[in-house]
Amino acid sequence: MRFLAIFVVVAIAEMTTFFWVQTRIGLAWALGLALATALIGSFLVRRAGVSVIRRFKEKAGQAVLPGRELSEGAAILVAGAFLISPGFITDVLGFVLLIPAVRHWIHRIISRRFSGAMTVFAANRGKLHRDRSGATGPGDGWGDDIIDIDPNGLE
Repeated sequence: MRFLAIFVVVAIAEMTTFFWVQTRIGLAWALGLALATALIGSFLVRRAGVSVIRRFKEKAGQAVLPGRELSEGAAILVAGAFLISPGFITDVLGFVLLIPAVRHWIHRIISRRFSGAMTVFAANRGKLHRDRSGATGPGDGWGDDIIDIDPNGLE
């Protein structure tokens, strides 16, 4: 129910903003601006996404959990959804999510929130090694990380 209320409020705000912008610069310019932000946004989302995928593959190849890359990838996905939806407010939010410093800030918040709820085990020749930080290290025989999430820590 809350999601529906947020959706309705955002839709009304977007329509109001669009009508305000079109009264200032004209309908054709407002439509052109909306199209331009969608095109520029899709280019930037693709570029940022390719960069995160490359870093994800590098970390996975080194047997290091790519936590930051996962949270940044999620932020880029949300940015893409905001940028392809019509409206200026969601476009601004989408462009803000494409700023690397903002994505880093979001990652720190997510990491703090879930750090006590996750335990990472790395298998090394049949022995499990526990690491609360998430960094398992690329030593000989490392691989096949097991992530155990405590549902009681996610309150």
